[in-house]
Amino acid sequence: MHAADATADTEVDVLRLASIGIDAVRALLARYGLELECVADGAPVPGSYWGDSEAGVIANRVYVRADTPVHSLLHEACHLIVAPPDRRASIHTDASDSQAEEDATCYLQIVLGDALSGVGSRRIADDMDRWGYTFRLGSAQAWFERDAEDARAWLVERGLLPAA
Repeated sequence: MHAADATADTEVDVLRLASIGIDAVRALLARYGLELECVADGAPVPGSYWGDSEAGVIANRVYVRADTPVHSLLHEACHLIVAPPDRRASIHTDASDSQAEEDATCYLQIVLGDALSGVGSRRIADDMDRWGYTFRLGSAQAWFERDAEDARAWLVERGLLPAA
């Protein structure tokens, strides 16, 4: 799977941070030892791989703006969550270490959609599709439900999801 050029983001209707509020996001990230840092509207987002309004990561911080897509915020946060603690401190902008880690990140971002009131895993999967992620089965939701056993097992093995 991969994502399309982030400039396509302005063309699609994805859920933005300003629509859900920041307190629940801060609390969710804090559960994993992460901090949420907001930057001013229109300012560059530090540590953003894709640029524009896309979330950025540096060490244990996730950087966002009010117009940052929620799926982007969760994706970048999940990169930090799945990274081994000794590697997290050195992460800046490009957090992916392997395809298995990328798959686990995508899986966990869908799962964590349910941890945010008014968001849900289905919306995160739909927004991933709108933004340009591509999956062998045609959609993030289909991949999540029918083709992501390896990603789930990776997360379970590392204690990031329950076995059952």
